[in-house]
Amino acid sequence: MKRAPWIGNVLEWMVVASIAALLLHRFVPVRAAAPSPANAVTFTLTGLDGAPVSPGAYLGKAILLNFWAPWCPPCRLEIPWLEKLQHQNRGSLVVVGVVADPDQYAHAAAMMRQKGITYLLARDSPSLQRALGNPSSLPTSFYISRSSHVVHTVTGLVPEYTMRRYVADAIRQK
Repeated sequence: MKRAPWIGNVLEWMVVASIAALLLHRFVPVRAAAPSPANAVTFTLTGLDGAPVSPGAYLGKAILLNFWAPWCPPCRLEIPWLEKLQHQNRGSLVVVGVVADPDQYAHAAAMMRQKGITYLLARDSPSLQRALGNPSSLPTSFYISRSSHVVHTVTGLVPEYTMRRYVADAIRQK
C-alpha cells in the first residue's frame, strides 16, 4: 500500500512545530513568593508505597513537585532531568512526581519502574490543590524551599539548566 505524498509533509511540519514550541518555551513565567509563615505550604500526598508524603517530613530539604501525566510528551522529556537533579542534590532535594490524572496512576508507576526512576511518585490530593491550586497545564513544577515556601512556579517545559538554577534557588533559601 502506497502512502499519500502529503502525509510526509504533514509529519515534517509536525516535527518542525514541535521543535519550535520547545525553543520558544525558553522564557517561562516564574512566580516567586517571599518567605513568611503565612505562605508556607502544607499538604499530604500518598506515595507509590502508600506512605504519606508531606513537607514536614522533609524539613531542611528543598522539594521539587512536578505535576505530570504519562500521555504528556514534555512531561516524559523532563523525567530523566528530574532523576538527575535528585541524584546531584542528594541530601538537599526531594523530587516528587505528582500524577495529575488519577486514571493514569498505575500506568505512571509501571513506566517509572521500567525506566528505573527512583524519585518519589505520588497521587494528587485535595490538600495539595488547596495549598498550590490545580495546575491548568502539564507539566507544572513547584520549587519549594527548605522551610516549605514556594520559590518558583513554572508551567510548561523548561530546559534542564533552568531546572538546575531553580533547584539551587530553592536549596539556598531558608
